[in-house]
Amino acid sequence: MAYKEIDESNITLIDSVSSFIEMIKHIKETKEAQDGTSTELYFRGQETEFWDIEPSIFRDDMLSIEHKLMQIPLQKSPTEFRDLNSMFDIMTKYQHYGMCTRLLDLTTNPLVALYFACKKHGTVKYVTEDGEVEKEPYGVIYYTDKYYSSQSTDIEIQIVSALASYDLEKENTLSDVLERLYHDRIIDERTKDNWLVNYGEFVKIIQNNYMVMPTYTNERLRKQSGVFLLTSLFSFNKENETRNSVISKAKGKLKEEFSDTCFYISGEDKETILKELDLYNINEATLFPELEHQLSYIKYANRNLVNPVTDFTKYEEESVSNKQDIGVKQPELEQYIFDNFNDQFKGIIGEEDVKEVLNIIKEHFTVDWYKRNPILSKINMSITGYYLTKCQSRNVAKQKAEQIVTLLKQMVEDFITAMDERGE
Repeated sequence: MAYKEIDESNITLIDSVSSFIEMIKHIKETKEAQDGTSTELYFRGQETEFWDIEPSIFRDDMLSIEHKLMQIPLQKSPTEFRDLNSMFDIMTKYQHYGMCTRLLDLTTNPLVALYFACKKHGTVKYVTEDGEVEKEPYGVIYYTDKYYSSQSTDIEIQIVSALASYDLEKENTLSDVLERLYHDRIIDERTKDNWLVNYGEFVKIIQNNYMVMPTYTNERLRKQSGVFLLTSLFSFNKENETRNSVISKAKGKLKEEFSDTCFYISGEDKETILKELDLYNINEATLFPELEHQLSYIKYANRNLVNPVTDFTKYEEESVSNKQDIGVKQPELEQYIFDNFNDQFKGIIGEEDVKEVLNIIKEHFTVDWYKRNPILSKINMSITGYYLTKCQSRNVAKQKAEQIVTLLKQMVEDFITAMDERGE
């Protein structure tokens, strides 16, 4: 699938952390000047601009089995949830472990949203005037200022969370639902009887969305300054006899809940901004306290410190007879190598490399180096590293180093043969 290329002249583009902070500061100050009160902004960062804004339960028709997803874990692992006081808290735990829920993750910290918008998605196809191109998609940050925060103990939150766990394919009339809420001790009898007649207040509750400040039952929520948009969107089909009116689950997109102004990050700028966010202590390790993320960040942070490593070569002990101990003649061997190096290696080493390669060999000269395989292996590894920095190809660097070490060994053999012929 190919996506339409974005016209950058019509969007607000973020290319640095500082520019983003200034924009958010301006928005907040403008809002507060208009309203005369402090304004809370809630942010959501997404790694691609073509994703809809929707909770996971609205995807792939999972809403049709929401009641099963809410109830089965409670039956299978009841001890995991015994310390939680409400269905909303249970839903929060589900969200943490990747279960589909009607919760949408947001944050009060704009830099956290920026981090999620800068996550790598992987290249996708875009349609441009010149044809199709593949590139990393834009990240995007949405924000909203239209909500006052609710608490998980508020009756509206308890009602919506309870309805999420009900099978509304069976008991779905207004009478059925209110009776169930009364049975679950979410509403009292007086409220139940009132809403059977004056249903407008109840309908308003189940058709609104709510920004909920969760109980920080896990460290990740706290570190990400997390809040949840609890989506309601229950349909109400009124019948002549109000008590028989049908309540059903429905899904919808949530872009209208956010400001028309949003912020885009070019795929080319994502990595640069992530590095800048790291300076503000916003990274995988600080936002995800679990060990797997700590280790992932350590690997990421140290990725540029690697050095080339040679492939494994099995060590084989060579007998003394294979290479004669030249004893006091070793200085002459080394001088022989210096004197004949250019002639011997001119076929495989460029003139600009002769000095560097000869220095690498010289640095490894030690007692009996010529018959010590570990020393020859180190020479091989160092030469591989030198050529790897030049050609950026491990195979080419490895091949070049093996050719040089093979010729070096041959020079040693030639010197020994010449010494034997002289009877030394």
